[in-house]
Parts: sequence; structure tokens; C-alpha cells
Amino acid sequence: MASLRELQRSFAAALRDPAIACPVRPAANLAIYRNNSVHTFRTTLAASFPVLRKRVGDDYFHQLAHHYRERFPSRSGDLHFVGRDFGVFLAEHLRDSAYAWLADLARLEWSREEALVSRELPELRAEVLAGFVPEQLENLVFSLQPSLRLCSSSYPVFSVWLANQAENAPPVDQSLGAEAGMIRLRAQSLEVTRLAPRLHSYLYALAGGATLGEAIEHSALDEVSLRSSLAFVFSEGLVSAVTLKAELRSPS
Repeated sequence: MASLRELQRSFAAALRDPAIACPVRPAANLAIYRNNSVHTFRTTLAASFPVLRKRVGDDYFHQLAHHYRERFPSRSGDLHFVGRDFGVFLAEHLRDSAYAWLADLARLEWSREEALVSRELPELRAEVLAGFVPEQLENLVFSLQPSLRLCSSSYPVFSVWLANQAENAPPVDQSLGAEAGMIRLRAQSLEVTRLAPRLHSYLYALAGGATLGEAIEHSALDEVSLRSSLAFVFSEGLVSAVTLKAELRSPS
């Protein structure tokens, strides 16, 4: 007699592939489970990628969902994670095609899903910098909001996403080229914002743990750009903590 684990594995496999034998009887019952499983997977995926589904249409989206499920079946009891690998799948599945840009659109939409389940921390104001002497400023490390997600693409995916918040949005001109932006949760509301390349590069460095001085060098900011970038970071409430680089702290 098969063990409970073996029964569970064969049942899960049979839900994805009708050719796989499963001891569930009658077979009609398994067919009901299989149809429900397909529908739930597809519906959940569509909820995570509404703009992508809208741009390709239901029929093609259903095809993509089918192939994606074969390649990346759900391995979690939490439906939130169904679309975690959709961008990776599309990058492989649509490589060198006219639809390759959809992979970056999927990554943007999945970043929204990640931000949605992140924490919001109290925002710091720029006045916090007054607590440090001028010589320390370049060695400050900013902790940014946990929900912040930074995306960049060779395609105008932010323009696509923003345009498609309206009904019957026309296709976006792909010749608009590369774009970068951020996704974050603020006051329980998701925000999607296009960013200038240098500002995106600056935030990317800060989010990676770079000091203020390292982030300035990474993004090649001049004095004027630095002031506007610092003003943006604080006015947008992105900073949750400011600390001095660990090896420069005075021993307690």
C-alpha cells in the first residue's frame, strides 16, 4: 500500500498531468479537482499581473499560464507566491521574440505584489542629518523602506503600466526606450513612479547598503543633483533609519 506522502505526491502530479496515474477514485472526482486547480492557478496569476493580461488578451494569457504552470508548478500553500517566477519564465519563453519586453513588465508587476506584503516603517525627515558632523555625512548609511522595489528595463514598461490604469489604453510606443522606476507601499497604498536614470542609480546604491558618498559616486551626481536627490528621498518618506558606517562608529 502506498504511503500518505506517495499518495499526496501522485495526486499533486496528476493534477498537472492527466497521463499520470493516481489512486483517487472515481476518475471523475480527480477531473473536478484538476479543473479547479487549473482555474485557481490561472485566476491567481491574472490577479498578480493585470496589465500583462490586459495587453496580451485572455486567450494568450491562458496559454502562458498553462506553460508556466508546467515549468513552475505551485509549491506553496500560499497562493500569493504563484507568480513569483513568472518573470523568469517569460524571459526564457519569449526570448528573441517581439514579446520579450513582457518579462520586464511581469517583473514590475511582481514587485508590486512583493511591496504589497511588506512592512511600513516610520519615516525620517531630513533634520536627522543635523545629528552628524559634516565630516561624517559621506559615510552615512540610509536604511530605506522595506517595501521599496527598484526596477529598470530596456523597454518603456513603466509607461505601459501607468497608461494601462485607464480603460482602453492604446499600445505604448516601444521606441520610447529604456525606463527605470520604483514601487513602494505608502499609507497602505501602492505607488508606481518613473525615475530619472541617475536618481534610480542613486537609490539602487543606497538600497544595496552603500554609504552616501559611495552612492553619489555610483550615480555620478553633481552638487545640484545631489540636493534634489536627497530632497526626494526624504520628501517621499523613503528613509527609515540613518547610521554611520559600522567601522567608523566610536566604540561604546
